[in-house]
Amino acid sequence: MKTLWITALAKEQVSAVTITGIAAQYGLNADGHFWSNDLKNMAWLGVRDRLRDKETSLWVIAGSAEDLLPEIRYGLTLLCLSIRAERPDLSILWVDSDNRLSPDLLPGVFADVPVVASNSRLLGAKLATGANTSAKAVAEYRLSVHANPGFGVWFEVGPAAGQNWAGALFAVSGGEIRAHGVGPANILPQRCVLEYPVQGMQLRLGEAEYTGWAVANRLNAQTSYFVKVEGVPSGFLFGPQAEGNEAEVRVVSI
Repeated sequence: MKTLWITALAKEQVSAVTITGIAAQYGLNADGHFWSNDLKNMAWLGVRDRLRDKETSLWVIAGSAEDLLPEIRYGLTLLCLSIRAERPDLSILWVDSDNRLSPDLLPGVFADVPVVASNSRLLGAKLATGANTSAKAVAEYRLSVHANPGFGVWFEVGPAAGQNWAGALFAVSGGEIRAHGVGPANILPQRCVLEYPVQGMQLRLGEAEYTGWAVANRLNAQTSYFVKVEGVPSGFLFGPQAEGNEAEVRVVSI
């Protein structure tokens, strides 16, 4: 029997109970938790292993637009990125409790995630489809997060299989970069040699201003650029370091 995990953003139980009941009608097991908005202690880490578990077929996030405070948006972004590296196939579904949540209002890492109203007749079908359908993995780049209260939050970026980057760039809007490094993929480097490191670059995209760090180390699918970020950023961008005046970067809103 397929199992789904419910993350309830609000402390009320109506949406969670509704989802659990409808899931049962479709032959799905349901479990979950109420979101704890505690970035300092990284409360979101408490459910990471459950979402990485292959027994979990669908991650359901239930809440409204009003629940998406900046700290909650960032915590959900970190949780999503921390599980995507190991579970790129995990399907995600947003359940909107007040019918005012559209995909463009979600954190950027959830841009392609379907949204369904909690009172929609399609909710059961969406749950069943999500639990039985694997998500499509991103092929153009690698993006993940390493975090614990001891060493903080580190973003890991790099090229996908078969690609190479002539250096790397990472920039944040709202937060602050404190350290960076280069090393083998999937593990924070203990020591490294940085080639032509740059700190404090000022970038502007539209109305948003970013502060970026960069290195000229060549990267492939087995090597990554790691960046430690503090605070609560409103967005970030990353990509290969620009060889000219223009850079090809990925922009992620939070």
